[in-house]
Amino acid sequence: MSEVEQFTTIALISVIAFISPIIAEKIRVPAVVLEIVLGMVFGVSFLNLIYSSEWLSFLSLFGLIFLMFLAGLEIDAETVLRSGHLKKVVAFFILSLSLSAAFTILAGLSFFYAIILTNVAVGVVVSVLREIGTDKEEFGQLNIVAALVSDFSTMFLLSIYFLTGYLQIAFAFAIILVFLAAYRFGKLVIWYFPEFISKWFSDEPSEIGVRGSLAIMILFVGLSSFLGVEAILGAFLAGVLLSITFRGGKKLYDKLYGMGFGFFIPVFFIKTGSELNIAQAGVGLGLILLLLAVSFVVKAIPSLIFVPNFGLRRAMSMGFLQSTKLSLTIAGVAIGVTSGVISELEATALVSFTIISCLLSPTLFRLLYPRYHNGL
Repeated sequence: MSEVEQFTTIALISVIAFISPIIAEKIRVPAVVLEIVLGMVFGVSFLNLIYSSEWLSFLSLFGLIFLMFLAGLEIDAETVLRSGHLKKVVAFFILSLSLSAAFTILAGLSFFYAIILTNVAVGVVVSVLREIGTDKEEFGQLNIVAALVSDFSTMFLLSIYFLTGYLQIAFAFAIILVFLAAYRFGKLVIWYFPEFISKWFSDEPSEIGVRGSLAIMILFVGLSSFLGVEAILGAFLAGVLLSITFRGGKKLYDKLYGMGFGFFIPVFFIKTGSELNIAQAGVGLGLILLLLAVSFVVKAIPSLIFVPNFGLRRAMSMGFLQSTKLSLTIAGVAIGVTSGVISELEATALVSFTIISCLLSPTLFRLLYPRYHNGL
């Protein structure tokens, strides 16, 4: 591929990344969904104007790493630990995972599907709860905590799933030990060098906070690669490390989110969409419908444990909202194809399922959620 084609492709993706949130806001869909759809339009499914190259592959991989890093950054450990329903939330996750695993066994599918079906799109859950004004109420906080627990757990399970052999699994736990050591070290640095840490959250031209955060992310990703563990685990743990070490660093987080969602992450989603062949979605229609049905069941049934707290309608509406899939599902699909765990046909079906789920689940939640009275 010539340099002209490479730059033309990246320029086209930059334009798509720019217009996607503008159009998405008008038609009221998540920008990520539109990025994938536009990737399909300009990719192999229709116009075939997005050409694969080393540049694009690197930017897409960095976008995936950044996505997992920000997913870890979203984890609010204090909210999870303070939750009065933490035991029930954990039970909700275990029941959901168990039902998903039972389905995969009966359907003859790999455990990869169980992880995907158990995951929850935290960003969508929070956005929907904010829209109806219940994100600060007990019901809203419970939903957020449940989504956070599911997101963290499935992220870790997904990372472990792609490992082969006991040695790699041992290396994965070695990274966790490094994470714990880094957390203790970070606390000591905060205690003994508060002035240095304060620079991380300042508006100095050197942007020490951004540089330091990226350095931590890349160090953990590098360590993961060195140990033969998926890079997404290192990136995710780096995000969690920053989240629990530097609480309240909103200004720094805004800059990191701006970098990630401003360019790198859209490149990943657009490239993912460009490589999907929409013609295969028709062939996998049965799998798509089956996944949609199962995704509701594996969340709706466990949500019944909250009936004594919120009534039947609120509990069931929670089940529908918790069935929403998005970023991590797409990331898992991308890694699954690369690792040979799923086929291109399965990848297309899973991405189609994710897009439909992201639109359908919040809609069903809004229809079922009792706005003006308590549950039945």
